[in-house]
Amino acid sequence: MLRARFSTSRSVLTKVVTPPPAVPQVLPPPVKPPKKSFSVSRFLLSATLIGSLAYGGTLYVATKNEKVMDYVIDYQPPFYEEILRMIETGSVDEIRDAWDSLRDRVSNVDFSSSRSKIDKFANDLENRGEQLIQKTRQRLGQDTAPTPHEQLQKPVETTQKSPESLPLLSYKGINESVHATVASFNDLIKSIDISGPGSNDLVKAIQDNVAKLSAKVDALTASFDEELQKNLKVSQNELLSSYTKKELELTENLLHQYNTERAQLEKKLNARLEQEIASAKEAISQAAVNAVTMVRIEQTKNFEKLVKDKVDGERSGRLANLDKLSSRLDELEHFAESLEQQIVANHNRSTINRSLAELRSLISSTEGTTPKQLAPYLGQLVEAVRPINDELLEATLKEIVPLLQHESSHSILSTSQLLARWELLSPELRSASLLPPNAGLLGHFTSFLFSKLLLPVKGAKPNGKDIESVIGRVEANLVRNELDLAVEEAASLKGWPRKLADDWVVEARKRLEAEFLLGLIEGEVRSL
Repeated sequence: MLRARFSTSRSVLTKVVTPPPAVPQVLPPPVKPPKKSFSVSRFLLSATLIGSLAYGGTLYVATKNEKVMDYVIDYQPPFYEEILRMIETGSVDEIRDAWDSLRDRVSNVDFSSSRSKIDKFANDLENRGEQLIQKTRQRLGQDTAPTPHEQLQKPVETTQKSPESLPLLSYKGINESVHATVASFNDLIKSIDISGPGSNDLVKAIQDNVAKLSAKVDALTASFDEELQKNLKVSQNELLSSYTKKELELTENLLHQYNTERAQLEKKLNARLEQEIASAKEAISQAAVNAVTMVRIEQTKNFEKLVKDKVDGERSGRLANLDKLSSRLDELEHFAESLEQQIVANHNRSTINRSLAELRSLISSTEGTTPKQLAPYLGQLVEAVRPINDELLEATLKEIVPLLQHESSHSILSTSQLLARWELLSPELRSASLLPPNAGLLGHFTSFLFSKLLLPVKGAKPNGKDIESVIGRVEANLVRNELDLAVEEAASLKGWPRKLADDWVVEARKRLEAEFLLGLIEGEVRSL
């Protein structure tokens, strides 16, 4: 608006081209006291504060109203998520700390210097404008109009006079509004024609416009301050109510947490007290039991001492020969124990001998008797030998039990039976001894024929190595009941004769081992 008025004044000034010959001197109007200038910093601070309060209040209402929240989400104002999170999850202490930090930052900023500078610049600007107007009026008043006679006498001179230009204003600040105002005043200064007759009207119009502008600015400032106070009061009330609500919520939460923690602590304390009481009871009961036990032990010791003293006293008197009687009883006890051991040993020996005799009789039984198993008799022998604890007997039993456990009285061949089987085996041995290596059917037939031509040898030939000599020595040893020598001679055979005599050797060795082990047990029992 001010720029439009300045352009209008410029157009009015440009219409006046030729000044009149005489201009009456115009007295300068009285200088009015400078009015209160418009403060840009106050306006910016107030606008920022009102905008912040309105923005924060809108977001706070959005947390309570879904429609406002939808509006905020649709338009997405800056930093709305952080502010909503602070409003919903922030505590009173956080708000108080943020407010204190903001207040400290604002208090650290030197607003007074900036405001004073801006006010000073505005006042200087107004004073310079007024001084410019006064100088213009003085220059216009100094020109005296010549008289008509002087004008007639004075020759006509044509001179070109360059109009004096007024100094322009300069501002090196960063405020855009002040820059715009300075630029407008500079345009006004450039448009003023010093020699124009309409300068007074223009200056008067400028003064009127400046006065109106100042009045409007004052009214705007007053209304802005009043609105700011109202908004501050409303925001303060809302903030106080929010703070009170948050404080109540925090108080309820703290009371709930306090009650919960107190209940948990009471529960833990009661459990610990019960445990300590139980431990104390157990310790006290154990100490009481120990004390009673110690008293009993002490009483028992005292009673034993009393009885011992009483017995010693009686022994010294009526029982003087009790020691001799006690020693005699000890001797009798040792004799009885040794006698018992001898009786037990004789019983075990007789049992072992009886078992051995039964086993020998069963092994030597003929075919006409009823067959019997040897396992029960072996069990009796083992039970009879076990109390002796002799290593040789135990080793012998470990060998004889597997050998005879599954045998009967008829499964172990006697010497006569072995001799009869050997006589039956002799023709086959003679025939096998005549077989050539890798003999076929013809070889077997010829060996059978030639074996019939062999003359049997009677008696033992100690140095003969032919088949007839071996057969004769085996028969002689069996007749003399020398089974070990007979087995040795049969085992010395080679080739097919040894293969044919293998079963006979196994049966003979079984009987030989049984007789040897039974004889070993009998000899060891006799030596004990």
